[in-house]
Amino acid sequence: MSWGVTIVDHDSHSIDWTRRENDVREWGHGRKVWDHVPHAPVTIADKVWIGFSVSVLKGVTIEEGAVIGACSVVTRDIPPYSLAVGNPARVIRTLRSEACPDLEV
Repeated sequence: MSWGVTIVDHDSHSIDWTRRENDVREWGHGRKVWDHVPHAPVTIADKVWIGFSVSVLKGVTIEEGAVIGACSVVTRDIPPYSLAVGNPARVIRTLRSEACPDLEV
């Protein structure tokens, strides 16, 4: 991973104003209630490269050997040995792997 990468497994706040209006104040007092905030695990496999300033959001799996370009926002799963870039990140090419030499370039 490069510098400035953000990985979150939750939405931080509800999109409902009445549920988030006191979030910062309550969090500051150690009382933030998370039960109404959507969350899902993030999985990052081996041999992945994540460029600088990338954000990886909840519920995403980045498969083995994938590369995420700088400043991308990963909102969905990325297949193995793929190059993904953008906001939202999209796969733009398949990468060759020593383990799978017949993959396209």
